[in-house]
Amino acid sequence: MEPGILLFTIGAFGVAGFLAWRDHQPHYLFALAAGQIATLLSPLWQRLYGFSYDPSLGALFSVLDRSLPTLVFLAGWTLMLPPLAIFFLYQRRWWFSGYFTGALTFVLFTLYHVLVETIGVRAGWWGYADNGALPFNISVTLLAGLMNGLVSLGGLAVLLITRHYAWPMLLAVVLPTPLLMSVLVHGLLGAPLYTVVLLRAQSWAAAIGMIGTLGLVLWGAHIIASELGRRPAPGRTAPA
Repeated sequence: MEPGILLFTIGAFGVAGFLAWRDHQPHYLFALAAGQIATLLSPLWQRLYGFSYDPSLGALFSVLDRSLPTLVFLAGWTLMLPPLAIFFLYQRRWWFSGYFTGALTFVLFTLYHVLVETIGVRAGWWGYADNGALPFNISVTLLAGLMNGLVSLGGLAVLLITRHYAWPMLLAVVLPTPLLMSVLVHGLLGAPLYTVVLLRAQSWAAAIGMIGTLGLVLWGAHIIASELGRRPAPGRTAPA
C-alpha cells in the first residue's frame, strides 16, 4: 500500500504541476499541498470523534495520545481533489457557478467522501469507537462525508474567489484554507455532537446534538452555495 500511495501522490502533483504550467495558475499545486496541511489536526479530531488509525500504518507524529500516519499525510491531497476537478471544469466553462450547481456539487463532494470513508473503514485503515454508533442510527460515514464535503466546498469557493490573485497572495490564502475550514466544520459545527458524546450525556441530549450538528453543516453548505451563486462566469466581471 505504501508504494501505491506514494506513486499516486507523485502522479497527482505531477499532473497538478503540468496544469499549473500550462494554465499559468498555481492553484493546482497549492491546493494539493493545502490538503496535506489540513491533516495535521487529525489527532485532535480523533480524540473528539472517537476514531483511530491502524497502528501498522506508521506515525508521522503523535500528540494527544493519537498519531497521524505518514500515509494519511501523503494522501491528504485527496481532500482537495474534488474542488480542483470542479475548478478545472469551471475554467473551461463546463461548470457554471450558481446556487443550484453549488448545492449539487456539495452532494457530489459528500458522496465522494462517503466512498472514501467506506473504503477506509472496510479496509481497516481506520475505525470508530463503538462501531461509530450515532443517534437516529445515522451512519458515521455519512456524517464524516457531510463534514468533509463542506470542507471541500469551502475549498472550491476559495479557489474560485482567488482565480486572479497574484501567487504570493494566492499562497497565503489557499494553503491554510482546508485547515481553517476543518477547524470551522469539525471544531465548531461539530461541537453540539461531540460535546454530548464526550460527556456521555443521555440519549435525548445526544439526539439534540446530532440535529444541531447536521443543521449547522447544512446551513454552512447553504451559505457557501449562496456565495457561489454570486460568482461571475469565467471571463466576466461581477455586476455592479
